[in-house]
Amino acid sequence: MKIHFVTSEALPFSKTGGLADVIFGLSSALCKKEISSIVVSPLYSDIDFSSFEKVCSLPITMNWRQLVADIYRTNINGVDYFFIGNDYYFKREKIYGYDDEIERFAFFNLSYIEMIKRLNIRPDIVSVHDWETAMIPLLLKHNNLNFKTILTIHNPAFQGSSHSGALYDYFNLPYEYFENGTCRFHDYFSCLKTGIVTCDVLTTVSKTHAKELLNDLVSFNGLGHIIKLRKKNFVGITNGLDYEEFNPASDEYIEYPYDLTTVFPEKQMNQDFLLDSIRFKKDGAVFGIISRLTEQKGLDILPLVIDKIIKENAKLIVLGSGQPQYERIIEGLSKKYPKNIFYYCGYSNSFAHKIYASCDFLLMPSRYEPCGLSQLVAKRYGTIPIVSNVGGLVDTVVPYRKEKAINKADGIVFDISKEEEFVKAIDLAFIVYNDKSTLKKLIKNAMNYKSSWNDTVVSYITLYKKIYFAFTWWRRYLRRPFN
Repeated sequence: MKIHFVTSEALPFSKTGGLADVIFGLSSALCKKEISSIVVSPLYSDIDFSSFEKVCSLPITMNWRQLVADIYRTNINGVDYFFIGNDYYFKREKIYGYDDEIERFAFFNLSYIEMIKRLNIRPDIVSVHDWETAMIPLLLKHNNLNFKTILTIHNPAFQGSSHSGALYDYFNLPYEYFENGTCRFHDYFSCLKTGIVTCDVLTTVSKTHAKELLNDLVSFNGLGHIIKLRKKNFVGITNGLDYEEFNPASDEYIEYPYDLTTVFPEKQMNQDFLLDSIRFKKDGAVFGIISRLTEQKGLDILPLVIDKIIKENAKLIVLGSGQPQYERIIEGLSKKYPKNIFYYCGYSNSFAHKIYASCDFLLMPSRYEPCGLSQLVAKRYGTIPIVSNVGGLVDTVVPYRKEKAINKADGIVFDISKEEEFVKAIDLAFIVYNDKSTLKKLIKNAMNYKSSWNDTVVSYITLYKKIYFAFTWWRRYLRRPFN
């Protein structure tokens, strides 16, 4: 069985969020299970392709435009990576954030279709991700390429919306797809909606987020009503974690590696080292935030708990960047409380690992969170996540309640619909911090939690086999050739 992952980003070459981690982790895990995987992604400007093999250059027609896609290839851990290069579309400072976003990824989609027409890499299943590649199921059907497709929704807030003319102008598709409703959503053209109604199977990255989408519990312009049409072919599978990258026992970024048997006192030693490096005193609980600074992440309610953190002489270390208003909020707090709040604007992989290994608690007050990886990483490092009751956070954090036995509890969960509950969650965190026996039990529970891709990949393999064997039977029954 051959799986193609067509994606706008993929580690170890490009990343802005969890999508890149998922592509790398899942494709690598499938390879270990002897299932062939190919990853297809744009060749961005910061990717060093000097060692890549150039496969070919393909002519791409986009309406009146005559373009060229340069195809490169390399292999990482047994997974073939194919890159689609075009300096005009992809040799830019950032991965996303341009006015011609639809056109850029239309070129990428069309280039993939041309690749599988011309190269000997035909798939059994094509796995596409978010709006950037959601047009591929329709493009395959329109070009009479009978491959089964899976669309995975990682972040439904981004839908790839444009005017109806974009169908022909960018994708070479007739206007009738807009007229018959295939591509129409609220009187405009939506790439994500198109993918939802034309893929064979629809997935998202956690079971709870699947329920949220079906019931339209989070506002995405009524997308839930469209997803309900695919209810029988919609499933939530919680993401896994790359245990090789996130392993406190062998992490090259932390000063004192540790595992479940040596977490005490090595974790405290890592905390002391980090606090020394940012010139903070070694007293009180340490909270961390590693996040894009956006409305989605619930950072607007962070000021509610700052007074309590300062009163308890606790520390807050924030790593991230995003919307300017939230950057200003964090920057302002760090200047107001320079002995308690530290802010690193931007992203540093090494510093992120140090935060995971050193903090007592990780804050994730998300408004919505399809899956989330930070809570999984935090638990791997024995850092207690404090999370809102949404999406994958519900599926992956077992809540501690002081009135009940600890059992498998490994985090603190609060109701995001009630802002005062966030304050209560911080109160509970201080209770846990001051009760060392409870704190140690939660840390051990967190580190024992199973979240590797080796555990998660079984669900994907089951899904792939179901699709593959159903498709194989269909082809044989109709006696049609496999294109």
